[in-house]
Amino acid sequence: MLELLNINTILIIILVILLGLTPIALKKERAAKLEEELPIFLSYVYARLEAGWSLRKTLEEAAQEKDLLPTFHQEVRRILREAEAKGDLPEALLSYKAPSRRVTTVVRSLGEEAFTGFDPATRVRVLLWDEEEYAADRARKKGESAENLAEASMMIMVLIPLFISFTAMFGSGLELVFPIAVISAITTYIAASALQGVPIVMLSRRAKRILIAQMAVIAFTIFLTLPFRQLTPIDPWLFLGLGAALIALSIPATYEVRKAISEMEGGHLLAQGLATKLELGYPMQRSFQMIRDGRVAEQIRRVAVGVKTDPRSRQLQLVLSTIKVVKESGAGAKALEAVARTAQRLYHAYREMRGRLRFYEIISVSAGSIVLLMSYAITRPLKEFSASYAPKMTGGPVAGLAQSAPFLFGNISLSGLGAALLPVSVILSLILGLAVSKLCDHTVTTTWRAGIGIIAATLIYLILVPYW
Repeated sequence: MLELLNINTILIIILVILLGLTPIALKKERAAKLEEELPIFLSYVYARLEAGWSLRKTLEEAAQEKDLLPTFHQEVRRILREAEAKGDLPEALLSYKAPSRRVTTVVRSLGEEAFTGFDPATRVRVLLWDEEEYAADRARKKGESAENLAEASMMIMVLIPLFISFTAMFGSGLELVFPIAVISAITTYIAASALQGVPIVMLSRRAKRILIAQMAVIAFTIFLTLPFRQLTPIDPWLFLGLGAALIALSIPATYEVRKAISEMEGGHLLAQGLATKLELGYPMQRSFQMIRDGRVAEQIRRVAVGVKTDPRSRQLQLVLSTIKVVKESGAGAKALEAVARTAQRLYHAYREMRGRLRFYEIISVSAGSIVLLMSYAITRPLKEFSASYAPKMTGGPVAGLAQSAPFLFGNISLSGLGAALLPVSVILSLILGLAVSKLCDHTVTTTWRAGIGIIAATLIYLILVPYW
């Protein structure tokens, strides 16, 4: 009971600390999202200014782009509300303040141009070029940080078995393994969220509805791993079922993510091709008829007939919205060239980050299994040593050590150790799997990595438990 009280106290302290840090983390997360969406916002604004739109009309349209600018459209709405209250858009832009200093500076630069009355398109183009360079450098640094995060996760999987072997030898402290694993996994997930780039996928309503069921399965899995039963887990076959549920529920979202990645590449190639044709004097409708790329052909047909587009890629949505503006206004190729460059930069930044995460993806799936295997490999010899030599110490001149022998050699701690480690392995597999999904797919709805990790860890446990 004392051990259960200690571990519950530790978990409560962790919860209080996390709640205290939540406002700071949310502010930083919002600042990061605004910076990630800034190139898309500037490209969106430049394309419309180049087409002859006013800055106010452009911002009013941007405020409606909930899918394309999921975070930035809220800031644009706030600017427009302040402009309406003050009766002056330049003044609202000049007084704007965002959680990100960089975003604040860029928006205020737009206000300076609007205040002077000059054409802001040239200024926006310069800001866009600068932001694209900054975004490329940021993506490279994030890729390096992601590799460091994978190494840190690997270190966690090594340190936990070492800690277990140490506590097993002294017969106490094993209850600390679960809090350590939870803290490490949550820290990794927070770091992964901070490293996430521009969201690449716009999930359909069906995938969003399934997300509710996924969150329920995740919450139930976490609840089952909590040490309320004095480190005694429930039937491990239930974990197999939960892992299979996470895999099955992730199928629609995984398909949409794969489709979005394909559309990303097709989107910037589409914009480049149309810009070239416009420069050569091809009519827009004839250019549409020449498109044969299966990744974007259906969406272009919708644009041609005036039907609402429904891409899964956020970058393709930016390209399609710009094509609509160019088609309706008769603007030249400059707008498409700018959008094509932005989409291309974002695509290559994502591909670079994705390539660096291959190793991390393998680690997340195998995290729980590695912890179980390493713990077994380290503690099994201790258990055999205890069984072989501890009984011999019960007689003779060392009889006084009879009671301390099991304590020293871990008979108490090693008894049922596999059952105590299964929740640790499950929670590690779950959270690390979600962290990698956040990094690779920019959404936690692709829960198949977590599901595979939970199933693998549970199967390893079922194989090892007769020999533990």
